[in-house]
Amino acid sequence: MTEETTNSLLQSLSDELAGLVERVAPSVVRVDDGSRLTATGILWSADGVVLTTSHGVERDEDLAIELANGTRHAAILIGRDHDTDLAVLKAEATGLPAVELAEAADAKTGQFALALGRPGTHG
Repeated sequence: MTEETTNSLLQSLSDELAGLVERVAPSVVRVDDGSRLTATGILWSADGVVLTTSHGVERDEDLAIELANGTRHAAILIGRDHDTDLAVLKAEATGLPAVELAEAADAKTGQFALALGRPGTHG
């Protein structure tokens, strides 16, 4: 493979990843449990169901999510599984930009995975 071909493939991959981030970013939220640190969550459904990490939600009360545009919504913890480190929240909002789910059958071991976060400080 020539250097030019390699550079072209890398540029294509970079462009695809940038497009994916742009498409998914509105569904990535910041989760605030009132502690010093925040977590990242995914808007699983337009009616406010959020999937996040269990360890990122230390407290069960005074929860909130923050959208990419800075809008905040109160949320409640509706379940958690410490073994898988997952927690499910329900935000008090509707019409949210839920993530577009891929078909599980299309996922294969060894494929790239992209992790996104919504950083921020407690505010």
